[in-house]
Amino acid sequence: MLAQHLEAAFKQSVIVDNRPGASGSIAASAVARGASDGYTLLMGTNSTHGANSGLFTKLAYDPLRDFVPVGLVGVFSSFMVVNPALPVRTPAELVAYGKANPKALTFAAGNTSSLIMGEMFGRGTGIEMLRVPYSSNPAGLTDVIAGRVSVMFPDISSSIAHVKSGSVRALATVTMGERSPLAADLPTVAETVLPSFHFVGWVGLFAPAGTPPSVVTRLSADLQKVVAMPEVGKRLQQIGADAKWMGPAEFRTFVVNEVSRLPKILADIGVQPQ
Repeated sequence: MLAQHLEAAFKQSVIVDNRPGASGSIAASAVARGASDGYTLLMGTNSTHGANSGLFTKLAYDPLRDFVPVGLVGVFSSFMVVNPALPVRTPAELVAYGKANPKALTFAAGNTSSLIMGEMFGRGTGIEMLRVPYSSNPAGLTDVIAGRVSVMFPDISSSIAHVKSGSVRALATVTMGERSPLAADLPTVAETVLPSFHFVGWVGLFAPAGTPPSVVTRLSADLQKVVAMPEVGKRLQQIGADAKWMGPAEFRTFVVNEVSRLPKILADIGVQPQ
């Protein structure tokens, strides 16, 4: 979607080269070794430039030294959902239930983000929730719907249909701070029981280190115009994301914090790098 609009801005073809694997590390490594001329770019994420530093003992790239941030494009907020049979309708009621029923709650972890949020919530509120790992968020949601797991923090895109149908009950959202436009009627967890509870998945554009500042400035200016397009914002919402712009300087500060924060959280909850 972004490539299509950037082609018009650049007046030349923009080829998307999907290189999946190792939580984005394969793609990031390829771009880190690419020419610093503005023609090879990376759509990075909170995995490539955050969690991966705590998931792998050795990365073939340095998320800070090997890249120049161009701009943040969008963020993926999450729901806090429970099985409808659980007698809670707010995060505060979930905390009260957890304290009144020790070891009764379980949470599904279908990816790194849902794992981190579940552990952060349990530790932050002082309730014990047994982690149940899954290969993906949809697999975890299936068991929450069936009542085999109590709680989950899935991204909105994978769970909004189940929330609307009533298969799961959404208690709150998890965002960068403000309510998600995709679920504006729901409070955030930070509004309710944990003021510092902020976590989102995100996507942003990076260039290889050494890319001339003038090139980064041009790329950033064109990308900002694309992110501001109503049709782009609408399309992002359709896949469960909110358009969110940060320019190079602000985005770099954000990434530095993510690279420091996320591996520490993973270490604190006992995730061992592989």
